[in-house]
Amino acid sequence: MPLVDGPDCRLWVDVVGDGDPVTVVAHGITSSSEEISAFVWQTPGTRILFDFRGHGRSESPPEEAGYDTAAMRKDLEFIADTYGATQALGVSMGSSATLNLLADDPDRFSRLLFFIPSRIDKNTEVSKDQYPALAHMLETMPLEEVADAIVGAPASQPLINARPAWRELMRARVLRMNATGVPRALRAFAVGDPPCPDAMVLKRVLAPTLILAHEDDPIHPSEVARRLADLLPNAEARIWPAPLAMLDDFGAFAKTIADFLGGSDA
Repeated sequence: MPLVDGPDCRLWVDVVGDGDPVTVVAHGITSSSEEISAFVWQTPGTRILFDFRGHGRSESPPEEAGYDTAAMRKDLEFIADTYGATQALGVSMGSSATLNLLADDPDRFSRLLFFIPSRIDKNTEVSKDQYPALAHMLETMPLEEVADAIVGAPASQPLINARPAWRELMRARVLRMNATGVPRALRAFAVGDPPCPDAMVLKRVLAPTLILAHEDDPIHPSEVARRLADLLPNAEARIWPAPLAMLDDFGAFAKTIADFLGGSDA
């Protein structure tokens, strides 16, 4: 197994491709590198895919080791430094970990891509009700029952009705969740500090940046993406009209990522 000794536990890492640029790819909460690997299948150079602590195929350290944004930043920074990453792609929680790193080291990456960022500072909040509720389900119910509950939830129906294929995709995602580490992360993020104590520090990040988001997502508000684009001096935001609508033409979506991380203008 491709496990490396990380800051607090062994982390699963997969190195894909070769040469420059070297892009570290950071997934979202409850997710894993397996679920977003296709995002960068067209991206040139080397892609460093890894699972955060408590997610995917990485180990789950004791809860006191930390599972909040700062802890995830430690994993991201360790992987980026170990493999010489020059670029970063962050999804949701991965975006938060990247922003936390950039707040201290604004020149760390030469190019940045954020997908559905969820939080910047104290003016953007995470779900203080949904996250602990899902954590409790994962710790007290079989994953099959959790999957049924999530797929059948009223909040899931607009996406499933518009895109029926997402029924099985959502179910498969739940069945892959790490039932030990993910609840710890969900609770930590519900009460933890935001990525940036002061959003104005992001004005120092000069790297070309592309931000991809969508409307009507209570966990990943499009307002966060727009505000992040305003804060970062060389950023552009692209907002799709409905949740995950950008994935309807997945080839075009992957090409957008590949072109930008390959050096094209946003």
